[in-house]
Amino acid sequence: MSFFSAYWVLPLLFMFHDFEELVLVPSWLLNHDSYIGKKQLFGGVHHSDVLAIGIWEEFCIYLLLSTVANLINYPLLVVAATLPYLLHLIAHCIFSIIKHAYVPGVVTSIIEIPITILYLLALIKLTHIAIWQWFVVIIAVFVAFAANLQFIHIIMSRIEDTMYCRK
Repeated sequence: MSFFSAYWVLPLLFMFHDFEELVLVPSWLLNHDSYIGKKQLFGGVHHSDVLAIGIWEEFCIYLLLSTVANLINYPLLVVAATLPYLLHLIAHCIFSIIKHAYVPGVVTSIIEIPITILYLLALIKLTHIAIWQWFVVIIAVFVAFAANLQFIHIIMSRIEDTMYCRK
C-alpha cells in the first residue's frame, strides 16, 4: 500500500491543517473582522481551548471513519470523508480572497489542496463498487458532516459562553 492509498492520511492532513487554525485564530480575530456577509468565520469561537474541543471531536470522527474503512476494506468511506474536507480547504482560499488578507488555515490549505487531490485519486482507484453506492455513501457522509459542523459550532459556542461568561 502506498502512502496515498493509506486510510490514515486523512486524519493526518486534518490535524496539520487544523493546527494552523488552532494556533492562529484567536490572535487573528483580535485584528480582523470575522464576518463574510452574515456568516461568521470559525463559528464565532474566539479561544484556542474551545476551538480545540471542536477540532478534537472532528479528528475523532476522521479517525473512526479511517479505522472502519480499514477494517472493512472500504475506501469509499474515506473518499466520501475527504470530499467535504477538500471543499473546506478550498473555502479557506476563497475566504482569503474575499478578505484580501491572510485567513488562518489558508497556508496549509494551499499546501494540502494538491496533496488531497492526489490522495483522492489514489483512493478512487482502489474503490471498485457500484455507482449507486458512491452516491449513497457520499451524500450520507456530506449530510452527516454538515449536521456535525452545525452541532459542534453550537456546542463550542455554549462552552465558550460558560467558560468566559459571555452571556
